[in-house]
Amino acid sequence: MRTISLFLLFSCVVCVGQSPEDLFREGNNAYNQGDYERAIIYYDSITSLGLHATELYFNLGNANYKQNAIAPSILNYEKALLLDADNAQVINNLAFAQNMTLDRFSPLPESDLKKTTDRLLFLTSVRGWSLVLILCVWLSALFFFLYIRAVRSGIKRLFFTGFIIVVFTAVFALFVALQQKSTVQNTHPAIVFAKEESFRAEPNLRSEELLTIHEGAKVFVQEQVEDWVKVKLTNGAIGWIPNTSIQRISFDAK
Repeated sequence: MRTISLFLLFSCVVCVGQSPEDLFREGNNAYNQGDYERAIIYYDSITSLGLHATELYFNLGNANYKQNAIAPSILNYEKALLLDADNAQVINNLAFAQNMTLDRFSPLPESDLKKTTDRLLFLTSVRGWSLVLILCVWLSALFFFLYIRAVRSGIKRLFFTGFIIVVFTAVFALFVALQQKSTVQNTHPAIVFAKEESFRAEPNLRSEELLTIHEGAKVFVQEQVEDWVKVKLTNGAIGWIPNTSIQRISFDAK
């Protein structure tokens, strides 16, 4: 144990003073050499600087997965998807990690209207909708410029119509991006890190144990009372678990 602690201390000291690019490169080198523990140290040192990137969390998820660390791998893949919801590699590796979990909760059935709304809302990521918005702003400026410069009334009407359509598209993209961001933030998703945890009816150890949940399960935090959190499972079940048993899928979560 002392040897491991000294190794971690030495690695942290080495990381100090290096640029994020150097740390990422060293992490990749350690990963390619099969030294996944050292790779995680380098990657974590970047996140401790407050820097976030899809590739960084993807690599962190992979390194933890190689060490059979279910919860950390799922958590980091989920964080990668917060930055790039359409990344096929992350989605694929997340599915592999989720297959290692013990719990299999069937999601609640959804109405056709909600499915359609969610499909539209998550047609692309927030970044994707932001790119649509930026493109529309540039196109609206171009159409308005061409409208001002046009001489023939038919051409002016054409450019003005294009300007109106692009403006409405920009407003729609902004609305969807904000709505998607709000939806993700308000669900407060988290990953269970405890190997095994009692899912209780009330926030105390004397209350009824409803069921047992295991490492890697995804839950949604609804409220917190002192050291307990009220969470909702994907199957709709609601109960209480210790706050120390979970880690939130958030960049500012500790």
